[in-house]
Amino acid sequence: MAYYSYPYIHNVPAHGYMDYWNGYNPYNTMREMPMPMPPKPEPPPMPPVKCPQPDRDYYTYPANLDEALRMIEEAVMGETGDVKFYEGLIKICEKMCDKEDRGIFEGIIADEHKHAQLFRTIYCEITGHVLPEAPEDKAKIPKTCCEGLKEAIFDELNAVERYRRILYAMQNRRHINMLVEIITDEQKHAQKLNYLYCKHCCGEKYPPKK
Repeated sequence: MAYYSYPYIHNVPAHGYMDYWNGYNPYNTMREMPMPMPPKPEPPPMPPVKCPQPDRDYYTYPANLDEALRMIEEAVMGETGDVKFYEGLIKICEKMCDKEDRGIFEGIIADEHKHAQLFRTIYCEITGHVLPEAPEDKAKIPKTCCEGLKEAIFDELNAVERYRRILYAMQNRRHINMLVEIITDEQKHAQKLNYLYCKHCCGEKYPPKK
């Protein structure tokens, strides 16, 4: 028998107390708790992506280091020939060039000496060996000033491509800085030589209209 009765409340259960509106009954300790939801299955892993690769991989260190050192040797050994080429070009273009033009040639020659020294430093610090002096090679002197300027422009641009591959093999920040200076110097040379070519040679191929 219940201790209390609630005549004014209808539908009171026989146990004598009322269930809460949300179904919770604090006296019903045997009520089953809701079962947790099973975890959602994880999606299957995606297959690895096979990225396209270049035909020739000269970007990955240390596989590209031997080739870079070989190109440094070639650059240093060709130092004398490059300097003699520009000295000969100055003589051929002497009649056409003024003081400003001569200063451009002299600046390029000074940069070529600097590049050879920087390459020697990089090579020695990587390998522990000092490169020998460059041989006294005879440079091929062009026949005309315009022919020589055109050849020099393409030589400088080709040097940028070679030295860029050397840069890919550099790991030391100091060596990278040296290569960046050399490459930007070569680009600067090509632009200045192109200026001289336009100044002295374009009039021969495209004479002014009368």
